[in-house]
Amino acid sequence: MGNTMQLLTKALEVKRASRWSEELDIDVSTIAQAKKRGRLSPTLAGALAIELGESASEWIAIAAIEAEKNSPLLERLKARQAIWRKL
Repeated sequence: MGNTMQLLTKALEVKRASRWSEELDIDVSTIAQAKKRGRLSPTLAGALAIELGESASEWIAIAAIEAEKNSPLLERLKARQAIWRKL
């Protein structure tokens, strides 16, 4: 498990963006914007994880951490994340 762009890459190896858009009932630009930003929203990460048989809660947490602005609290959380991701 890495970052949400790795999850998106895995999803796009399975189906095209247009197909995911249809199945998840989202606009195809949602996936294009995620690529442009370099991260998925927590809801999109969770939805793709479910469809790919991955842990939705872990991917939602990863996406939430990626969405946060840098701060001392974020660094503390990232350090803790490294521990729980190994479990």
